[in-house]
Amino acid sequence: MADRARRRILCRRRALIVGLLTLILVAPAGPAARSLALGPAVVATASGSSGVTGVAFSPDGALMAGGYSDGTVRLWEVATGQVYGLVLQAGSGPQGGVTGVAFNPGGTLLATGDESGAIGLWNPIAGRSAGSSLQAGAVVNAVTFSPDGKLLASADANGTVQLWDVATGQVHGLALAAGSSSPGGATGVAFSPDGTLLAVGYGDGTVRLWEVATGQVKGSPLQASANVTGVAFSPDGKLVAAGYGDGTVRLWDPVTGGLAGSPLQTGSAVTGVAFSPDGRLASSSQNGMIVLWNTATGRPAGSPLQVGAVVNAVAFSPDGKLLASADANGAIKVWNTALAPGIDWVILLASVLALVLAAAAVTITAREIWRARSGANTGSALWKSCWWWPRWRSPWRCCT
Repeated sequence: MADRARRRILCRRRALIVGLLTLILVAPAGPAARSLALGPAVVATASGSSGVTGVAFSPDGALMAGGYSDGTVRLWEVATGQVYGLVLQAGSGPQGGVTGVAFNPGGTLLATGDESGAIGLWNPIAGRSAGSSLQAGAVVNAVTFSPDGKLLASADANGTVQLWDVATGQVHGLALAAGSSSPGGATGVAFSPDGTLLAVGYGDGTVRLWEVATGQVKGSPLQASANVTGVAFSPDGKLVAAGYGDGTVRLWDPVTGGLAGSPLQTGSAVTGVAFSPDGRLASSSQNGMIVLWNTATGRPAGSPLQVGAVVNAVAFSPDGKLLASADANGAIKVWNTALAPGIDWVILLASVLALVLAAAAVTITAREIWRARSGANTGSALWKSCWWWPRWRSPWRCCT
């Protein structure tokens, strides 16, 4: 009888260990399994066949600016989806389409680049020009403000990146020219969060990091085999994401110049990349899909978003809860990217079973130890029934 009681105690201790190990393995998977509550809503549609080529949120998240291939810029109220103010005429003619839009950190200026090589500065609240256009000299592929709002960077089809003094409208320093070996020129530009570096993507597949203060290249070019279509710094400045025409997104370490993990596969030519404030990465593609990535694991953070048309650009709202996509059909769609409160049902079920198993094992083992030490009858009808344990024969069988 004593041997049988000891066997039961040992068996239930094993159950306790299994339950605790299962709980330890399953519990950390809970946050990782949180799914994205994605709710698309078309809040803006351009008239006719004019596609949306760029999109940006205002710093307070109340407005969105959309640049269009017909040369216009429209401001939209995020809350209502209604047009705000007047339509801004940034470009004109067949070669005057808007190619990029960007708000300054204070939300008092909106910069636009267009195919004629002009960079417009606008007062988004008043809906009028905020000075004469800046002339880049070639098709402007991208514009962005520095974190302090004092500088504006423009990237053009000649492969030149120019810094502009926002207060004076004058050229700031020398042009950052990569040379004539960049087919398609400079295709994307992004400031580091501290404003000391400028990441520039080029048509020859390189990403160069420029020191803003000196105008010198920092380290060696980050080289890939496909053309770069967009670049973005992570919020902590530890990663540079670059989208490529071969359907990949590569994460680069700006300190070492090496790749941070394997390339992310999107399945189609990447058209834009953007980081959320909490570090998630969004990539848009020509196949009409947007993928949100967990940069720590290199895996998608949820199912791809189906836009239904070529996506030209993506942008996160300042709080990271919304993602705007600009597509070739003339629509701006807003997606809810807030994490849902629930977790995966498989993880939930496994967690509950692990807790039940651990609790039962602790309770029964403690009872058996007490009975063994006190000399109580360990062969009572309750334990002989083995209601908590399978009755098939196995090395784990605890009852007779």
